Amino acid sequence: MNKTNTWLITLFAVVLICVCLIAYLNSQKQPSLLRPKPGIENLDYKALLLRPKPSIEDLEYKALDKLRGNAEFAANRDYADYEKFGSIIFCNTSFNSRIESANYSKQMELYISGKEADLSEWDTAIKNYANERSKCRDFNP
Repeated sequence: MNKTNTWLITLFAVVLICVCLIAYLNSQKQPSLLRPKPGIENLDYKALLLRPKPSIEDLEYKALDKLRGNAEFAANRDYADYEKFGSIIFCNTSFNSRIESANYSKQMELYISGKEADLSEWDTAIKNYANERSKCRDFNP
């Protein structure tokens, strides 16, 4: 074989490997078509394309999940500051963030279950957080 054929075969092999790598990485971003997403059972997964367009409900659910995660992070951070500094301000903001997180979880439950959603768990959690917030005191002024 001459040099030209060797270079062409090498170039073809490199391009083939790159195409396979890109296809593999793109397939990792998508959920498996064989395993349904949690909470969704009635969709026909065979009809889905390789890259389905997300619906407005999916985007709103993801936005609520992100807001809930941020509220939980803020609640944990503020409670750690309350334990460290002992100020009532950190305690109140921590419980306010927990109430906000529970409200987002409640809205997410409505997206998943629809009208059949049992929101009593979230309502009692919000009441409990409000009661605990009223018990906040300065312990290290």
